[in-house]
Amino acid sequence: MSKKNLIKLSLVASYIIVMFIAGCIPEDSLQWSADGSKGIYSKKGELFLVDGSTGSLTQIAPKETTTNWPAISPDGSLFAYSQIIKVDDLNSAFKLLPPTQAKEIKEHAEILKQKIFTEGIKDGNLPFVSETKDSFNEQHTNWVERYLIEKADVQLAKKIGPELIKKIKEKELTFFQLVLAQTADPNGKKILATSSQSLWRIRFSPDSKLIAYVLDRITGKEFEVGFDLYLACPSENLNAAFVASAVSIGYDFRSDSRAIAYLEPEDKNFKDQKIVPGSLFEKTITDPNGRFLVSTEKLDSNDSQVKYTCSGPTEAYAGVVYCSYMKVAYARDSRIFFSSTKISLPSSKIDNEEGSVFCCDTLTGAVSDILPQIAVDFTQGNYHLFTLSQDSRKILFPGKKNTFGIYALGPDIESSKILVDANEGFGEDAPPKLAAEWKGSNQVSCLVSEKSHFLTQDPNTPHRRKEIVIIDTDGNLKQVLSKNWPDELLDY
Repeated sequence: MSKKNLIKLSLVASYIIVMFIAGCIPEDSLQWSADGSKGIYSKKGELFLVDGSTGSLTQIAPKETTTNWPAISPDGSLFAYSQIIKVDDLNSAFKLLPPTQAKEIKEHAEILKQKIFTEGIKDGNLPFVSETKDSFNEQHTNWVERYLIEKADVQLAKKIGPELIKKIKEKELTFFQLVLAQTADPNGKKILATSSQSLWRIRFSPDSKLIAYVLDRITGKEFEVGFDLYLACPSENLNAAFVASAVSIGYDFRSDSRAIAYLEPEDKNFKDQKIVPGSLFEKTITDPNGRFLVSTEKLDSNDSQVKYTCSGPTEAYAGVVYCSYMKVAYARDSRIFFSSTKISLPSSKIDNEEGSVFCCDTLTGAVSDILPQIAVDFTQGNYHLFTLSQDSRKILFPGKKNTFGIYALGPDIESSKILVDANEGFGEDAPPKLAAEWKGSNQVSCLVSEKSHFLTQDPNTPHRRKEIVIIDTDGNLKQVLSKNWPDELLDY
């Protein structure tokens, strides 16, 4: 039996014994350049560049105009984010969409047209585009319905009726754009990609030559069915290239920028399954000379429009229990860290099903669980938000009530410590309000409560608000980064 089939058999066998409950991801974020000199802060759609020394802010985008998790390049010279554009003119907006999305909208609009003539209008609504209401997400359904209405002939318009046509036209329709700009000139924006689907979690390659992002899949609600992974190459006159479908949101670039790793399910149509077997994959994205590996495919024999696909080879390294929230992180050597549910076979009914962080050695194929039980217990289900240090020797772990600690690997394990404990925690929910992040190689940015010892000597006389602070890995305060920020940016 092959290694891949053995992995698949083991995972399928675990269906009846494992219940996996996914965590979540904080809505807001603060990301840093490699040296910690510049950051990008996202607060409910409002974006700011952050000076790592002074904490001063430069606004990039106002509220309600962006999606979550923008990015800053490792050298701090560039930033990228997703902006939301309201459609005023369908024809103009439709021409901006990728050919694959435009083709899907056209095809599904034609299917919907035929269903209207055969099934009619029921309860003042159009029929479902597919068999069930949730076959496609709301964004895609809105695009299909609006396209159908705008292109309707007299016969179809009469069948639908003026009241329903008006109702559909009044629905807000949006599209999304990947924006790139220089930190030295935030207003000099360049549009790299456009999509009818929400664009999330942008990341620069280590050499800043490629930008990755994920899109909502049209086949279901966001976060329930995974994401489609794409790569944009600002230096080349190419459309964004498709990499893989239904991946987890936590992908990562290899340190040499030549490959990207991600978690992908065995079966892409998994939205009704509780447990989903998958694999850790690595795809080569550039050749040894740094040339982006892309192939093109005509969408129609009579059409000049083409689909761009990343054409590098792909290798599967490990079997996983897949979830759309899971994360991958490259170490500096041949190792890849990833989150997944623990699986032990054979198993009994009293086995504890929980998640952990694993390490895969890509040279030997060996996979090991790197977390002791005490670390798993501390994360309270937030293990998928782990963040690896630049030297690959330490991991930041968030816990319940916005606490967090550092877990040291290898011979440094004794230096593991909780930097914000339950006595200074706040809130009850997971995930944390703002995840702690590495700022350079030896500092951490984190959100702390009003009663934190970083802000007040007496917990009975709390500071006036929560703050974002910079501490070192020993837990010493280096800076209250947000001391001059407006209150609304720290409303957690």
